[in-house]
Amino acid sequence: MSPKSSMTAALCAALLAGTALTGCTSTVGAGGTGGSADNLPRKASRQQLDSGSIAKDVDLKGARFTVGSKEFTEQQILGKITKYALEAAGAKTKDQTGLQGTTIARGALESGDIDMYWDYSGTGWTQFLQHDTPVQGSAAQFEATSTEDLKKHKIKWLGPAKFGNQYAMARAADAPGRAGKVDSISDLAKLAKEHPEDATLCGASEFLDRELSAMEKSPYKLKFQAPQVYQNALALDYVNVAKSSPCSFAEVFTTDARLKSLDLKVLDDDKGHFTTELAALTVRDATAKKYPQLTKLAKKLGDALTEQAIIKLNGMVDLEGKSADQAALYFLRTNGFIGK
Repeated sequence: MSPKSSMTAALCAALLAGTALTGCTSTVGAGGTGGSADNLPRKASRQQLDSGSIAKDVDLKGARFTVGSKEFTEQQILGKITKYALEAAGAKTKDQTGLQGTTIARGALESGDIDMYWDYSGTGWTQFLQHDTPVQGSAAQFEATSTEDLKKHKIKWLGPAKFGNQYAMARAADAPGRAGKVDSISDLAKLAKEHPEDATLCGASEFLDRELSAMEKSPYKLKFQAPQVYQNALALDYVNVAKSSPCSFAEVFTTDARLKSLDLKVLDDDKGHFTTELAALTVRDATAKKYPQLTKLAKKLGDALTEQAIIKLNGMVDLEGKSADQAALYFLRTNGFIGK
């Protein structure tokens, strides 16, 4: 496959989850980017659920849970993993994955519309607990978030996972013009000040709401002009910045497999604005106390959810066209949590 064809395939694959791009078809997922999406099961049988380590080690028989998640790929995978894991432990589940953003997911948890979803310790610290300054060190940040959220809001953070996600900013590795010389966020701040017309940014609504003002107040003093900011779906961030159109820079997640497949350069966060945010299963404290086996289940899952594992799972969906269910079942089977 030529470099141009390879890039086109990657761009198409990045949008297969739900955003159409002219010239792209579902054959991308079934062809050169990773094999057919149909070669992995889309559901688990009762026999498979009963044949792994979760069924042997965790007992949640008789319990019923509604499982939520935010809308982006990683979140939906984590939600599906939790759903099947709960079923393997004997619980009944209702699937409410794919909620639109942190505010809605957290609100659903607090109101009781859902019983659990995975969130990130930095998000909890800044959004739910309203702190401006992050805690240095991923473990220390997790401890601070989980302790204060339990005390103030009666929300328990279980796990955590072994991977930490975080925001970053990226450009195309071969970005033209001045943008191609930007290697750090400090460089970007200088570009935005001296040549604002070249500092164009793509971001999803949650990133723009959380980070635009925060970065302006940060040591970077990074400010984008309003006409230079494009709000779009997260998947389009990667596609648009890879093309350097309409934006030369974009928000990205550090565990996203598209960073490599689309040849994106992550800017050095040389002043440490973004922090590593360990993922954890958030539940109401009353639920955690009623079902103490949830703590055991979250630890089993969290210990296996390494950075390498989540990058692979994200890539299965975003690059190979597989579903979140297929990625979740692959993870559970390969770790022996359910039978094959």
